[in-house]
Amino acid sequence: MTHFNPLGHVSLGVRDYAVSRAFYTAVLAPLGLRLVYDSGPVSDPSTGNVRTLGYGPDKDHELLNIFEHQNAAPPGPGFHLAFNAPTRQAVIDFHAKAIELGGTDNGAPGVREHYGRNYFAAFVVDPDGWKLEAVCKVPPEQEVIPVSQT
Repeated sequence: MTHFNPLGHVSLGVRDYAVSRAFYTAVLAPLGLRLVYDSGPVSDPSTGNVRTLGYGPDKDHELLNIFEHQNAAPPGPGFHLAFNAPTRQAVIDFHAKAIELGGTDNGAPGVREHYGRNYFAAFVVDPDGWKLEAVCKVPPEQEVIPVSQT
């Protein structure tokens, strides 16, 4: 039986297209998500045509959209966006890339036992203030390292 995922995608508004393109392209790569759509350099907010980026495992499964808006702002306390990671190393790489590209540490990589004994996560805040998490819930002995990391 195939699992149906009811969530189509999530959209975030950002202020700087170039900064966000570099940030998300690098930060999401360890999680198996890549840039699958880029509307290009043309933007005209007065017509609703804003620069857009799309990330997913492939072009048919876009999970995250980034829209450039000069007055974009993340929601307040209580919101964050969590991404599943295939390995603990992917969580570590996500965190390191985020810090390297202008993100802020909001919780170093490690086990969060209050969520579960195999809840290995890291938390960052992107350059626009969006709170992000990468989490691997797979026990270390069951992690499968993707071919691209070997």
